[in-house]
Amino acid sequence: MKKEKHILVYGYSTEDTQKIKSFIENKLNINLIIISASSKESVKIGDIIEGGEVNTFIEKEDKVLMFLDFLDEEIRLILFNFSDTNAKKPLFCVLTEHNISWTIIKLIEDLIEERKYFEEMKRKEKRNE
Repeated sequence: MKKEKHILVYGYSTEDTQKIKSFIENKLNINLIIISASSKESVKIGDIIEGGEVNTFIEKEDKVLMFLDFLDEEIRLILFNFSDTNAKKPLFCVLTEHNISWTIIKLIEDLIEERKYFEEMKRKEKRNE
């Protein structure tokens, strides 16, 4: 029997979500359960996860893929090969003791700020080379 894993997705259409699901299931030989955060921008992440699998998917500009119960090497494999899905790259994250109490809006804001910070650090490193 294949092991089950979960991801929380936000901002993807049904078609792109299915591409991502198939990609991850095939890459890791698992059964993947999708928890959608669509239309739940003001709901806490913990409450969304507790609600379980939902099949409502709405395309948004900002996209999030949150890994639940994944090993570090599994996440690295997915990140390294994500372009194989032909889906727009999301803001990737994992569930933490801090973000479980955040809303999706707060999570997206935090991930965007984090991405800006790391992009700026990369630019500074390149200038110093």
